[in-house]
Amino acid sequence: MRTLILLIMTFSFMFAEQRFTNSLIYEESPYLLQHAHNPVNWLPWGEEAFKKAKKEHKPIFLSIGYSTCHWCHVMEKESFENEEIAKLINENFIPVKVDKEERPDIDKYYQKIYQIIHQRSGGWPLTIILTEDLKPFFAATYIPPEDGYGVKGLKTILPILAKAYKDDREVIEKRADAILSLMKKVENAEYVPVHLDLSIAKKYIMQTKEYFDPLYKGFSKRIKFPESSRIRALIDIYMITKDEDAFKMANETLIAMAKGGIYDQISGAFFRYTTDRKWQIPHFEKMLYTNAELIDVYTRMYKLTKNPLFKKVVEETIKEIDKRFGSEGLYFSASDADSKGVEGGFFIYDYQKTFDYFVKNGFNKQKAQKALSFFGIKKDGNIDGDYSNPFIDSEIELNDNEKSKALKLLKEIREKRRYPFIDKKVITSWNAMYIDAKLNVYYINDYFKIEALRSLNILIEKLYIDDILYHQRTSSYKPTKKAFLEDYAYLVKALLSAYEYTLEKRYLELADKLLKEAKKRFFKKGKWYLSDEKFKTVADLNDSYYTSALSVMIHNFLTIGALKEELKYLDDANYIINRHSALIFHNPAAFPEATRAVLRLKVGDVIIKSKKEKILKNLKKILDINYPYVFVKEEDIEQFLACKIDTCFISDNDLNKVIKGIENLLKFERKSSKTKWDKKIEQYSIDGE
Repeated sequence: MRTLILLIMTFSFMFAEQRFTNSLIYEESPYLLQHAHNPVNWLPWGEEAFKKAKKEHKPIFLSIGYSTCHWCHVMEKESFENEEIAKLINENFIPVKVDKEERPDIDKYYQKIYQIIHQRSGGWPLTIILTEDLKPFFAATYIPPEDGYGVKGLKTILPILAKAYKDDREVIEKRADAILSLMKKVENAEYVPVHLDLSIAKKYIMQTKEYFDPLYKGFSKRIKFPESSRIRALIDIYMITKDEDAFKMANETLIAMAKGGIYDQISGAFFRYTTDRKWQIPHFEKMLYTNAELIDVYTRMYKLTKNPLFKKVVEETIKEIDKRFGSEGLYFSASDADSKGVEGGFFIYDYQKTFDYFVKNGFNKQKAQKALSFFGIKKDGNIDGDYSNPFIDSEIELNDNEKSKALKLLKEIREKRRYPFIDKKVITSWNAMYIDAKLNVYYINDYFKIEALRSLNILIEKLYIDDILYHQRTSSYKPTKKAFLEDYAYLVKALLSAYEYTLEKRYLELADKLLKEAKKRFFKKGKWYLSDEKFKTVADLNDSYYTSALSVMIHNFLTIGALKEELKYLDDANYIINRHSALIFHNPAAFPEATRAVLRLKVGDVIIKSKKEKILKNLKKILDINYPYVFVKEEDIEQFLACKIDTCFISDNDLNKVIKGIENLLKFERKSSKTKWDKKIEQYSIDGE
């Protein structure tokens, strides 16, 4: 009898918790499944929703987010679990949910729509209202449930929009048509190709200095993102020109982030961004792509500076990402900001409780206070009153022993907490990014190359099936969604790196095959698209939350062209640059990775050729060459041969002499007026035509 009562209680609890179930219950996306028990009658993006909207003559309430997004959780709890708001949505709209990680093409398109309407960047959750014919007429990000602080809430907005759609349909249609007209102008814009040369480097620095925060570093004076592609371009410019401003901005920003609250000082790895100017207060989600790009940038800067802080950041970040996200050789996509409903709950510290724990475990009161202050854990806190997110206070000195002891105790406190939810999607593009970054960390430790190659082989096995590349997989599903442009771009990049680090031709040949396939699938009538789905989004060069797939494709064409010595690939790279050359010319700082590609074209790749064993034996020495675009290729010759794509310029048994010859290519003197540097620019400059 007791067992029966327990069973009844259990089922009653389950029923109470999950009174509502909608069509998202059949989806594989963790984000969509999070909303499967909302009272909102969500449908996934697709024909069923579109037909229903037309049949019932209702607008579509489109909500785009992702599973580890803090404000997506807030909006769900406040609004989508609210039965009053759910009723308003269900009665007047066809509600549709999209996981932006599962469909980056849809998200990109509607982020552009938001930008057209509001003349500023959007974010998540993204709310778009569409006519039954899929024409957008309203766009917002997070919307509160009630009116307040001068902002209209959903309870006010939804009835107004519903009434306008019924009673003022003509006005709504005109507005939607106007928005779509502007969108088409953006996507179909044609620009006269502009002459680009190495002077673009100076313009890039001048524009980037306008964004640079001289006090706290980084490239904003409000919310701060890592902006890896911007830093990567600064590093290239410094290597080419020796411009001290480029070095200073890159170096100081990386140091500030490494010591700031955007970096998890206790466990390692970076949060997505901070909400403050000082790099102290993050949203606490950790994304695989953020950390992959930062690992690569910190590794590059470590090569230049040998700063042990950069090496420490790289090694700690890999250790933490491998621990939290690693699974059977591949990597999950992200971890949540929230723990038990508290933003940053796993990561933040209450001053008094932490102080007491330190005193209880071997610190006297004075040393405990000093150790906590070193980690930015103070009485007044920096997160909601008494709580602090750790950062390094450079004004406080702590010896290595005290630091190690304090770190151990801070980790112990965390170990008693539950780590946030992890989205267990394995995304091809993000895994390829991380694998590529890990390959580059071979410069620091040989072991990382072994690990990265193992992961690359598993990624190909699990997501390139029967000659079809897939975008993602989850543990309980076979992959079903075909790859997007970003998956091809980043996987090809990783394969080309794998060739460089092993000289195994299978990697080069697969990269070549996938590159050709990508062009066949995504290049239509002179434009590159993010997908070949019925819903089409034009690819652009904007490096938004991570580096533009189209910009990565430019580099892939350049690399494979250099390694295979086939000029047709340079035509592909030049085509993309020429199509966007006017945009790059006027605002290079807005397109960092594309600007890097321009610099690379003008300076030229250098390929070092020799026997496989000779190159691999000297690989770290080659990686240390102070020239930004050096590649290696196996050739059956005894000497080391250095070539550009159209000519070889030095050959010697002594690699040091070859290296000196390569580095001498960039030894220019620069002055503020007409100089040798400017003359060299003229010498190197070629028309974009």
